[in-house]
Amino acid sequence: MKNQVQLITYVDRFGGGRLTDLEDLLAGPLAGLFGTVHLLPFFDPIDGADAGFDPIDHTRVDERLGGWADIGRLARQTDIMADVIVNHISARSPQFQDYSRRGGESPYDGLFLTLDAVFPDGARERDLNAIYRPRPGLPLTPVTLASGGKRILWTTFTAQQLDIDVRHRQGKAYLESILRTFSTHGIRAIRLDAVGYAIKRAGSSCF
Repeated sequence: MKNQVQLITYVDRFGGGRLTDLEDLLAGPLAGLFGTVHLLPFFDPIDGADAGFDPIDHTRVDERLGGWADIGRLARQTDIMADVIVNHISARSPQFQDYSRRGGESPYDGLFLTLDAVFPDGARERDLNAIYRPRPGLPLTPVTLASGGKRILWTTFTAQQLDIDVRHRQGKAYLESILRTFSTHGIRAIRLDAVGYAIKRAGSSCF
């Protein structure tokens, strides 16, 4: 990262609202002003439950902004930083939709952090009360699968943002797929969003 002023922006809130508009600005009136451009979530969709920090598909550019070809072209012009949303994934993601339908038969079984994974012997009231959460209430949401099976999933931020089990092989594979996509399209720096919330430990505040 260059020792220069950094630009942090949502693509749709700066210039004309598309990646090509941002590219024109950086090549024109703003040429040479910024060492790195941090693009706040540009994933599909940019207008979810949490201002883009709850992507349905973390490896897809919201088509209202443009596409990966635009990101790649911009990355050849200036260093680009993007967010890796470490802690959670949208409840509308294809991964959760598959898990909801197929349960333990889903290839994504294990991707979503369950209460049992953190408290295999059960959680006591004092354990739950000790957990720090940036929103009111407990960071847990009960879900019913298509089979009728029930799970209690961690939802640190909202019920639409399902926490990832980052220690499980499926959680690791999911995050690695994001990093590979970023690397392929020229993104040279990342910000680890909500990473401090990703590890939960029984008997601690989980943060």
